[in-house]
Amino acid sequence: MDIKSKDPLLTAATVLVVLSQIVMIFGMVMLGIGIGALLTVGRTGLLAEIALSGAPPVAFWLVILAMLTGIVLLGLAWRFLNELRGIIKTVDAGDPFRHDNADRLNRMGWIAIIGQVIVMPVAALALWSAPYLDKVERELHIDGAFDWTTILLALVLFILARVFRHGAAMRADLEGTV
Repeated sequence: MDIKSKDPLLTAATVLVVLSQIVMIFGMVMLGIGIGALLTVGRTGLLAEIALSGAPPVAFWLVILAMLTGIVLLGLAWRFLNELRGIIKTVDAGDPFRHDNADRLNRMGWIAIIGQVIVMPVAALALWSAPYLDKVERELHIDGAFDWTTILLALVLFILARVFRHGAAMRADLEGTV
């Protein structure tokens, strides 16, 4: 972890991003362990609870799928933060208007949209499972409604990507005339 900035804001941003990435990795590992446990030692307990709730047996695999989706979403979040970390490094170096930062912003926009698309089936799964969970006194809250702020974030990132690309082109033109 390279945190040698003289700017306290960039140092704080880097620390926050790195800590968040560590949390994402921890979450992915824990979900992976949970899937392994459910496929082995926890299988009978979960199947019994599914039967008790009156849910069809396919619910077992839907739980596994939901956990796998969680791993994918955490991986996307890690990647988003990694792109942000790259931008922070170039800002700290005093050279933010670069084509690779425009590419990073563009990828961040797509990651935001992909994450939103992935969340929607998970929300449908949560909605489907709610009556069964009530029967076994379990509660699940997933807000998977279409999130306009995520779409707005993606639009802002795509626009910033164009701004950065234009800034990099202008800088290249300026360097060519000097």
